[in-house]
Amino acid sequence: MLGSVNWDDALVQRYGRIGQLHCSYPAAVDFYDRLAPLDLLRALRESRRAGRALSLSLQLPGGARLQAEEVAAYLVRLEREIEQLGCHTGPLQVVEQLHLSVGSLSIDNLRHLLGLLKSRFHFAEPGAASFTAEVELAHVDWPLIGALHELGFNQLSVSVPDLRADDGCTVEYFRSSARIRAVIEAAHTLHYRSVNLDLGYGRSWQTPASFARKLASIIELAPDQVTMFDYRDVAPAGSTATGRLGLASAADTLAMYRHGVEQLSAAGYRYIGLGKFVLPHDDLAMAQEIGALHHDIVGYTLQGACDHLGLGAGAISRVGGLYSQNAATVQAYQLALDQGQLPTVCGLHASHVDQLQRLLCERLLCTFELDFDALALHSGVDARQHYARHWPALRQLHLDGVIVLSDDGLVIPPHARLLVAAVCAAFEQPSARYMGHSVGSGGRR
Repeated sequence: MLGSVNWDDALVQRYGRIGQLHCSYPAAVDFYDRLAPLDLLRALRESRRAGRALSLSLQLPGGARLQAEEVAAYLVRLEREIEQLGCHTGPLQVVEQLHLSVGSLSIDNLRHLLGLLKSRFHFAEPGAASFTAEVELAHVDWPLIGALHELGFNQLSVSVPDLRADDGCTVEYFRSSARIRAVIEAAHTLHYRSVNLDLGYGRSWQTPASFARKLASIIELAPDQVTMFDYRDVAPAGSTATGRLGLASAADTLAMYRHGVEQLSAAGYRYIGLGKFVLPHDDLAMAQEIGALHHDIVGYTLQGACDHLGLGAGAISRVGGLYSQNAATVQAYQLALDQGQLPTVCGLHASHVDQLQRLLCERLLCTFELDFDALALHSGVDARQHYARHWPALRQLHLDGVIVLSDDGLVIPPHARLLVAAVCAAFEQPSARYMGHSVGSGGRR
């Protein structure tokens, strides 16, 4: 049954260290093509002609760590990017999905930013769309939640800190759930469609006991969604620090992970994948049940047919078959816009995207199974032939109980669904990632 997940200690010990946040394809590490703004504008022209719906996401670098003058300067450039992209979309292209990282933006900033977006793009009615605001617990209150609702947001994602952002990053042991309770109550009172809580585990000051107390407080509040993530997946590359701001031991991290999986499952949450747990009434659970769930740049989504525009430093777009990424640093991003150029620097042309690999990864992440004939029908490529040299690795996964493999396809059983990233990795095509290209300053990221 979809939504079920069980803990298998032996399998997790053997296969569970595959980076879960990086198993979709293509990802930023695959972007070896140097792109120019003209490449993105050509793709937008084709999107406009086809009248495809749109998804937007806006990124703010550093969130609460930015100074007020830095926020103001960044917003000026972000507005320029909105204006430049907005004039290349058509009136029939409806924005069905919006994701905004609010950070420490003021309500006035938000109203101005949303006003500009709505003047440049045609937005669907909130009841027919997914408009998500990602907020930080240290900067969210009733007035902000009310203002976001007035602006059309119908979903809320709350980052639950383990560091206090307001006093120099001292340790926060989550002694009280009152602040999170107030946020959830405000969202429910205003009839937000869903509330997600991001729950990290594996920091050095966390212990299995402290994490268990924090998780119990969260489960008591019954948010619609809980997204668990390992801090190792978001730590800087090569980081092995174990000090006050570092990482917990592998044994303690694994214990926290197991406790989270088991307790959320026991509380009635369904497992969508990649650390995402949702209550049965949630839109994602229902979409997964009927085969309408998708996974794209923004993560799990119901709007899989949209072209996606990412705005901000390092943001990723997918328009038609083209993937593009903005300049990663704030300085390079702002310089391009100051020169009257879009900040597009790299990505993948449609001809360099392995469409079978993309479709295969999405199906694994959304349904935990593959139908080889269905993949061939959608991609025009026979998966059995395309992945013939991967068959020994798949047979080993079958023998170990990670998958049930047949000539027609494969299924990931409930006791191995936490290991979907390892199954995706077994299908990786190095040639699809690198295509013989050298990696330079504009290549792999």
